[in-house]
Amino acid sequence: MQLGWIDFSRNERNKIIQTLKLLEESTALDELGIGVIRDGYADILFPGISTLQTRAKYFVLLPYIFAMAEKENFKRGAEILPWIHTQEDSLVSVLVKNSQDTSGIIGLRAHRQGKAVKVKPSTIYWSGLRAYEILRSEQLSISNACNIIHGKQLRKNSITIKSETKVRDGDGFDDETAVNENLPLFSPLPLEYSVMSDGAIELTVNEAEFLYKKMTEAKKSRNSLLAFMLKEKLLFPSFDEIDEAIMPKELGIAVRLAKDFANFIYGAHVRYNVIFSNGEDSDKIDEYTTWHETFDFHSFDLSAVLSKINSNTHTNAFLKDFYEISKSGNETAVDRLIIGREKMMKHDRAKLGKPQEYRYDSGRPVHYYKLNYRYGTALTIINDILSGMEG
Repeated sequence: MQLGWIDFSRNERNKIIQTLKLLEESTALDELGIGVIRDGYADILFPGISTLQTRAKYFVLLPYIFAMAEKENFKRGAEILPWIHTQEDSLVSVLVKNSQDTSGIIGLRAHRQGKAVKVKPSTIYWSGLRAYEILRSEQLSISNACNIIHGKQLRKNSITIKSETKVRDGDGFDDETAVNENLPLFSPLPLEYSVMSDGAIELTVNEAEFLYKKMTEAKKSRNSLLAFMLKEKLLFPSFDEIDEAIMPKELGIAVRLAKDFANFIYGAHVRYNVIFSNGEDSDKIDEYTTWHETFDFHSFDLSAVLSKINSNTHTNAFLKDFYEISKSGNETAVDRLIIGREKMMKHDRAKLGKPQEYRYDSGRPVHYYKLNYRYGTALTIINDILSGMEG
């Protein structure tokens, strides 16, 4: 097993990042309905990270934009979120102009086409802002935050705010209390430059240190693999090559179980492609045979894997059946199980058994990757922070 020990060498870190980008899963397909297990372990190991995130900078850009909104004077609360979205769109060209590495700038492709990206950074990063306690209240939604901004402005203008700042999205947050306390929406981070003219996708030293502190100290993330890698200044070449033996006990167990499950369910995904190809893809047939011969059924503990996750009964039953049937070597029964599982999950959208509707492409098989639990995205975020701390 190899480790990627990075002693603050930017060039070496970036080489690893670029390699992983080539290998990172490019699809979130879940034909067999195991996403609840995948996402459950991803949330344990990399809380606050999602596959749509691209660069760490957005964790500080969004608080900056909301701080800018507080200085505006909106006539109606409904004007605030569209204004924020406009700033996010305008920021694309600013980041392109000022950044050394433009990869990961959200909306870059749309910008080149003269369009605006549909899914804004504020939507993509909001759960992470909550997880790392950058957002001052875990209960705040984006609309809550906009309501609070409007409420503060109303108070400044000596207008009664009680009826104006009621929660409008039904999640139960008492934003009137937040207004009365006059607390900032986000943890304070002094702004060192003009975001809308000088912003770059790379983190400043202060920004990187701020995110390092938040991710390593927030309740949801301080015991995670994300925090461990930051504190140890460690990057592993791939999720498979993580050495759980060097970690605190509970974290090491979680990493090992996640790796075990990835190796286990990989067999089901390979077999899915054997079925999809109508048994004509000899490479996948050989690969399933190799998986079956090399996978350690004896030591694999599915119960331990499931004990960490709140998965549903049907998913657990499918996984237990796949374990028993694949272990027995009955490939016909394995195929029946997988076909039935996809039909139960996808109904009329199931691909297997529909050669007229769905054609198998040996160059682009379905689900043909091992789960990495958002590791590629997390690695980019970590790399950004460590590089930023270098200055």
